[in-house]
Amino acid sequence: MFAFALQTIKMAPQRNTTASKASKTSVDDFKPFNLEDLFPPYGSEAALMQTAQNYAKETLASIYFDLNAYSHFQREANPDDFYSMQVMDNLVNNTVSFMEKEFANYSGGVKKVQKEQGESQYLSPENRFYATITEIGWKMTAICAHTEAFRRAFREADHRLWGCLLQGIQTKSLSIEHYAHCRALDWISLIKNVTGPTPGLPSVQEAVASALKWDIDHPHHTVLTLDGGLKRAEFNGQLQTNIKESSYRECFHEDPTAKSDDTSSGGCILCGSEEVCGCILQSRAGELVELAEFPGVGTGVRTLTTFDRRDILDVYVGELRPEVDMDTVYPLSQSCDGSEANHLAYVCAHKSGNWTRFINHSCQPSTQFVVRTIGDRVVTTIEAIRYIGPFEELTIDYGADYWQTRECACGHWNCISNPSSPSGSPLPQTKVLSGKITKNKSSKGKKTTSKSKKVKGTKGAKGTKGKK
Repeated sequence: MFAFALQTIKMAPQRNTTASKASKTSVDDFKPFNLEDLFPPYGSEAALMQTAQNYAKETLASIYFDLNAYSHFQREANPDDFYSMQVMDNLVNNTVSFMEKEFANYSGGVKKVQKEQGESQYLSPENRFYATITEIGWKMTAICAHTEAFRRAFREADHRLWGCLLQGIQTKSLSIEHYAHCRALDWISLIKNVTGPTPGLPSVQEAVASALKWDIDHPHHTVLTLDGGLKRAEFNGQLQTNIKESSYRECFHEDPTAKSDDTSSGGCILCGSEEVCGCILQSRAGELVELAEFPGVGTGVRTLTTFDRRDILDVYVGELRPEVDMDTVYPLSQSCDGSEANHLAYVCAHKSGNWTRFINHSCQPSTQFVVRTIGDRVVTTIEAIRYIGPFEELTIDYGADYWQTRECACGHWNCISNPSSPSGSPLPQTKVLSGKITKNKSSKGKKTTSKSKKVKGTKGAKGTKGKK
């Protein structure tokens, strides 16, 4: 018998973005693509598998999305709010009924086979529930069962898609478990009350015993390592805490980034008002990214969903300071128009900040810095400059000034540190979609951004966004 119960629960070591001797890759070193590998013949096994892999990636991204939505409704469930409780009850019932039904079908099938063929016989590996439990285990099945994306794929996906999806879940099992763990998803209650034998299946008790032993903390306090482990996001041995908005030191007496009539910061991008308003950027992008190590560059940001061009992902936040002090890694020079005369403060994120501080540099970036007015503040946002797929590393251009005394190790054929590339020029060149670029001439290394409806994303001559 299967009894279910589900409770509704009312810096890291320095990151390298540079290399002392970056490999000089010539444009001639790159070989042409095999078009048949990129576009296999229609109807071929390779084409069918490619399609299945693409759908599996989309489904896997939907699993993360659904897990985040489930945890959101769980947090917002209010006994005094009938609608929120009804939504939560439906989510719980869908999860429990799915597991009950599929396990009952499996158990019934096993009994029938054993009655006909003997006690030692189990169902064929082609049985989907059997294949799922034996491939990804009880733990991953219980976690993913909380999502409509997984349940629907279980019912409707063909064998290719389902096989690719199980492989993707297995590959990202630690990521999925940590994602659910940080959101206090109680997957154990879904399976811990299994009573009786589970013929042909792994032990439920072993799955429960293998639950992640990690503090339930903010997701962006933890980094997934290349060796398949977890570590704290630390800087000089101290935890890099997550904050929602910038704070400022008492020496300022007031917020230096506050919108005022004597600045050229422009109107609020959310409501268009030229006056001070109460608008706040409600971005959910941070809930659908994770911190992870990447080869050669260390800690970076990986997407768990898709972003479209011009999406505002979040605001670069930290402690507002009049001077950089000892922080030579994270400070961003905040101004309202990119000029030294209108410099407002340094946004220092080495101790307190959000996930945007971990975005690595690339000479072919997927995002850019943009100065915006939002509500009563002038801020610097991170915005997508192209379509960004799931499980892709987010990157941004630190600007040519930053690389005057460093060598970029991003590895792209047009890397600014590659003398044979189009951008490998000794003169600073910053690539943006549009808008005026103002070079930062200060000897103090910093990021600078500019606006007056202009796009800007450069860094100082000596650069401050170095190793983390």
